[in-house]
Order: sequence, then C-alpha cells, then structure tokens
Amino acid sequence: MDPITAGILAATLVPLANGAAGEAGRQAWESLTSFVRNRFGRGSDADTAAQALASHPGQVVHGEVLGRLLEHGAATDEQVAAWLRTWLHDAGPLTGQPAGTSVTNTVSGQAQVHGPVIQTHTISGPITFGPPAPVPPPAGPATGTGAP
Repeated sequence: MDPITAGILAATLVPLANGAAGEAGRQAWESLTSFVRNRFGRGSDADTAAQALASHPGQVVHGEVLGRLLEHGAATDEQVAAWLRTWLHDAGPLTGQPAGTSVTNTVSGQAQVHGPVIQTHTISGPITFGPPAPVPPPAGPATGTGAP
C-alpha cells in the first residue's frame, strides 16, 4: 500500500485549489474540505490550512502545510488514512497525477544551493555524487630534453 505523504497530497491539492479539472475538480476539492471540517473540526489547523489554500491557490506553501497536516492525520488515524487513499485514487488523475505516485519538489525563497540537488519521489538505495572528475593537465609544448 502506497504511503500517504505530504508531497503526494500537495501535488493533488494545489492544482484542485487552482481550479484544475473543472467541475470534477471543484467537487473533489469540496469533498476534501468537507472531510477536513467534519473530521478535524471548523477552525482546526487543517481547516485553516484548507481555507488558506482556497484563498491563495497560487501559493504552494499552503498546499504543503495542508499536506503535512493530512499526512500526520493519516499516520495517526487509520480512518483518515483510508478516506485519503480513496480520495487520492479518485482525485489524483483529475490533476494529471497518477494516483498516489507523484510529488512536487521545490527549491525557492531564500534557498541557497551550493552543490547538486536531486528532486525525486522515491529513492531505493544510496545516492553518491563521488569525487570530481580529474582535470587533465593543460596542453602545451613538450618540456623534456630527452636521453643523452
């Protein structure tokens, strides 16, 4: 069974909040927000995050916050996990995301990257960048005098 992660949730939540998939997307979004209100309560952190995403759908950070809250809910409550699995299965394809297999990676804001960045969904096994490739000596005239 695929894990329910904040990244997978955000990759589905953000496009739906932005109006993806027309009427079907609107219904999926309403289903999610209704579930959040009923399960976590009006004014809960999850409800507040859903409202923030609905009010500012272009700000991915709101989708990431809601995704993390729902991920935590799924990890601590099997009923929440079961509902979210079904919802992701139905809503994921509306956004062009295969159900439960997509993630959004972002390097933004004040981030300063000094070296390689890997953005991926799942990694199995180690990742190594290794030492840098040796630099060949500069080409130039031969400097030896030869044998006498």
